Amino acid sequence: MADVTLQDILIAIARFETKQDAMMQKLEDLSRTSDQHWKRINEIETKLALLEQRQPPRVHPTVWVVAVIAVLGFVATFVTYVIN
Repeated sequence: MADVTLQDILIAIARFETKQDAMMQKLEDLSRTSDQHWKRINEIETKLALLEQRQPPRVHPTVWVVAVIAVLGFVATFVTYVIN
C-alpha cells in the first residue's frame, strides 16, 4: 500500500470542496424553484378564494322538493277552488 502524502490529502479536500460547491448551487436552485412554486400556489389559492366568493350560495335539493310540492299544492287548491 502506498503512503498517503499531503498532496493526496489536499487533492481529496479540493475534490470535496468542488462537490460541496456544486451541491450548494443545486440547493440554491431548488430553493429558488421552491419559492417560485409557493408563490404560484399562493396566487392560485387567492384566485380560488375569489371564485368561491363569486358563486351564489347553493340551495339544498330538499328545499327545491319542498318548494315544488308547495307550488303544486297551491295550484291544486286554486284549481279546486275555481272548479267548485
